[in-house]
Amino acid sequence: MSGPDIRFSMFLDPDDLIRAWELRGDLKPSVRWHEMMHEDHAANFTVAKVAQLDLLRSIRSSLDQAIREGRTFEAWRDDLVPELRKAGWWGAVTDAEVTGTNERVIVNERRLQTIFRTNVRMSQAAGRWAKIQREKERFPYLRYLSDHPRKKPRRDHRSWHGVILPVDHPWWQTHFPPNGWGCGCHYEQLTEAGMKARGFTISTPPDDGPPRAFFAAAREGPIMVPRGIHPGFGYNPGTAHLRAIADKATQSIRRAAEAGLTNPARQAVRDIVADPAFDQFLALPDGQFPVAVLTKAERALMNARSPLVVLPTNVYRKQRGEMPSISRGHPELNVEDYRALPYLIERALLVARDGDTKLIYFSSQERLYKVVVRQDDQHELPAIVSFHASNLRKIEGETRRLEIIYDGRE
Repeated sequence: MSGPDIRFSMFLDPDDLIRAWELRGDLKPSVRWHEMMHEDHAANFTVAKVAQLDLLRSIRSSLDQAIREGRTFEAWRDDLVPELRKAGWWGAVTDAEVTGTNERVIVNERRLQTIFRTNVRMSQAAGRWAKIQREKERFPYLRYLSDHPRKKPRRDHRSWHGVILPVDHPWWQTHFPPNGWGCGCHYEQLTEAGMKARGFTISTPPDDGPPRAFFAAAREGPIMVPRGIHPGFGYNPGTAHLRAIADKATQSIRRAAEAGLTNPARQAVRDIVADPAFDQFLALPDGQFPVAVLTKAERALMNARSPLVVLPTNVYRKQRGEMPSISRGHPELNVEDYRALPYLIERALLVARDGDTKLIYFSSQERLYKVVVRQDDQHELPAIVSFHASNLRKIEGETRRLEIIYDGRE
């Protein structure tokens, strides 16, 4: 067995694959795969039953070289096994200091195949999702392709063969392949014209019944796993990768801004908000994304605890009208409007204070917007709670009884 099928990576930008792999740079020893689930695997590297950081570092370093150079499983194995033997992590291993468990652990070629295949395939999946996002205007649909060459294909995976849904449909957040250990399922990108030419239509999302509860060690409460998907695979590596990017970007941009590097921090925010994957991140049900950076003076003016302003994705969902019981939202705005948010302070016409809430009117691309930013006591980062188009006539009425802390209209 030589690892992941490279046929599905022939047109994958190597930078996408390597970026997805590099992001998983933090080493986390674990006893069981399920101690790290979903987004953790996108942001960290782990090998079950490896408790020593130096051994984990050696395995990761070898995989790093294999992924960058496109090496085969056999070449990777031949270079790594001598190091594993030297470290005592080969054959029947009973040393708890090495494995992190008193259980007898068998380390053999089959286990190495699993390590190689899983890490490379997850990085490939994240890289593919980046490519899908860049190309979704031309290829707005995905078609699920089951691992049909298998002699005994998984029944659930086989039942999904041919499912066609828009790229940003929620089903792909849990069913984007791979969907289990050894899963060889893939996908096909489709254009509108291609759909019509082949007589395809958009599918009704499969109803696989209620998810099953999986109880993992070292975790509180059950993990709900979609039926037909192995625990630890019920997520989209690409969007999990994006969440990890957002988290790391938030941390690094905040550090830069706090160090006084406002201009580089602002440019970094502009770059990630301009990325084609920005709208996919916003469509997720949770999380937050950095959208603006405040100077020291602006931070004092806004009474903000942090120089970084974020947009929670649940606010975006409310804005889109997905929470009618809370608000009708502002579904008239599109993603390009949200790409203006990094300029909310730089191009501000007026800022008004209403307690912990600030109303900011700013212009961008010949449009006037109103954004409401709030600094909650329980949150470190000031967050956008509302955003919509406005006009000069509304400013007077909406700010008449508020404290004007900045007025740049003159």
